[in-house]
Amino acid sequence: MTGKFTQNVYSLGYFTGKTLHHLAKYAGSLTTYVLSPESSLSGPASNITSKSNLISRLLLKNKPQSIQPPPTAFESLFDSVSTTFYNADLETIQKTLAKFFTTLCSLPSAYKTWWLNLLKSDPLHVLVETTLIVMCIILVVWQRRADWKLRDESKKMGGGQLAEKEKEELLKEWKEYGRKPLGGPSSTSIGESTTNVGTDVGSGIIVDKIEGVRLFIHPESKPYSARMTNGGNIESKRFPSSVLNFATLDYLGNSSSPLIHQTALNALSKYGCGSCGPRGFYGTIDAHLEIEDTMSSFLQTEGAVLYSDGASAVTSTVAAFAKRGDLLIVDEGVNEALLTGVSLSRANVRYFRHNDVKDLRRLLEKVRANDIALKRKPTDQRRFLVVEGLYRNWGTLAPLKEIVALKEEFHYRLILDDSQAMGTLGENGRGTLEHFGLSPMVHAEIVTFSLENAFGSIGGMTVGNEEVVDHQRLSGAGYCFSASSPPFLCKVGVASVRRIQGKLNHANHTNNAAAHETEEELSGQLLLKRLTQNTTKIYATLTDSSHPHALKLRNRLVITSHPLSPLIYLSLSDEEATSRTRGEQTLIMDKIAGRCFLEAGVAIVSTGGHVKKYLQLVPEPCLRITANVSQEEDDIEALVRALGDAVQSVFK
Repeated sequence: MTGKFTQNVYSLGYFTGKTLHHLAKYAGSLTTYVLSPESSLSGPASNITSKSNLISRLLLKNKPQSIQPPPTAFESLFDSVSTTFYNADLETIQKTLAKFFTTLCSLPSAYKTWWLNLLKSDPLHVLVETTLIVMCIILVVWQRRADWKLRDESKKMGGGQLAEKEKEELLKEWKEYGRKPLGGPSSTSIGESTTNVGTDVGSGIIVDKIEGVRLFIHPESKPYSARMTNGGNIESKRFPSSVLNFATLDYLGNSSSPLIHQTALNALSKYGCGSCGPRGFYGTIDAHLEIEDTMSSFLQTEGAVLYSDGASAVTSTVAAFAKRGDLLIVDEGVNEALLTGVSLSRANVRYFRHNDVKDLRRLLEKVRANDIALKRKPTDQRRFLVVEGLYRNWGTLAPLKEIVALKEEFHYRLILDDSQAMGTLGENGRGTLEHFGLSPMVHAEIVTFSLENAFGSIGGMTVGNEEVVDHQRLSGAGYCFSASSPPFLCKVGVASVRRIQGKLNHANHTNNAAAHETEEELSGQLLLKRLTQNTTKIYATLTDSSHPHALKLRNRLVITSHPLSPLIYLSLSDEEATSRTRGEQTLIMDKIAGRCFLEAGVAIVSTGGHVKKYLQLVPEPCLRITANVSQEEDDIEALVRALGDAVQSVFK
């Protein structure tokens, strides 16, 4: 029944289109014939001839053999129309066309009869088809309604005009960075111009290798050129062959661990280097599955998904879950990778002040008030809070207990970037959630982090329940479209996790010398305890008022990071920063870092020159010091001595 009706509809459509096509030509020719002066002078014979020509134009007697529709009831109707056109006058043609269009208009009734017959013969087919049609109609109507709500909300919030908070932020940015002195660049208090600030510091450094606490500089590194304090002269100095490492984010010293090195060599011998494709296309092997299982077991989650790059893991995770029309409430101090994911998501974004729980509550209550005004349910859109556990650009800890309480009160989900805290904080090294007595999946639905810090590898991971993990295997851009991580890096990640767990052994390593060398390597609780001790020691020494070199920092530099953070940030005190522009502050920090590196052989980082772009909130120029397990008490003393001497030299 269904096939016969479809065939009839096809035939009717074919002949209707063909007839209308020729009727259009016929109408034009008929108009020409009636209005032509020759038509009234030619007599009946010419009239018949012209009529025959018109009929020939109207109907194609020789149809192409390649287009022959199947014989149906509608074909016989068309044949009768053709015969009538050739043998009748214009009045008869009109009657025939009227009959034809009457038959055409009876099609809905025929469809109704067909549908009722189909309902009796195959009701399941009718049910499925009707359901799909209704769903399509609902989706179209609902989407238009949602768009109308968004436009209405935009109008209530001022339309294209800036909100008051946005105006305040733009004014603040203009006041800090937009104004220029009328007399040209101002000089710093140490008598130098701020032109090309930060362009020379650190240029040309090539790190050859890392062994323990020391960075070995490659001999082909370019000479160091920096503006010194003696009247702005430029002096060139060669880099030292090695320096103390207070710069890299290798908190647990895995990059210089002989056992980790041997793990990488064994994996290279077994798997080779590359993985030859994305994870979903011949790029998944047992090493990738092993690190996912190991990490999910370590963090006590249902699953984990591996990305081949740390930054893309964070970026892809945010963009995989938040889409256009969703709402993201974001701490304004988050790092560049998180902000890139926020931008790629195309979601509606609201920022709250860095680590300010009161401002977060104010923003959440404002969103709730808008819901009430628009008669919108909170479940009408997906909503997320986006924070870092330990902030990379600030060294501050997020108040996760308060944030989780607000998340549950206002019914949001939490996306947590724990790249800096994973492997460094918590009793077992499970990050800020464990530090605050919280759990993934329960208090933070989505936890993402990089393997490039404490784990000493390359790549990133996201953990959570099975739904969170499986969703990213189809929606995570960095997972779907990037080549999978090299297998030896996965093995390094697994070995790093086992070292944190205290389960590291030498059974699988054929190099006896390496195994003997690593017998004294710290692991488990001793490893984490050593990092905490070094962090505490650095803080205590820098703030010791009785220390002769720390005393030189007093009233000059202040610590702005959290006491438990292995990322230690020093900024200018209020007294020193008040009268200086950001460029002048950056120049001072660059000089301090440069003197520590060249004169004392201590590597620290000046952040003023590179922590600028792609940030919602730009921190003040700082010196960044990183604690790691390889540092000894003498190394910390050397750090404080180098800082004191450099500060005294720069501010003299």
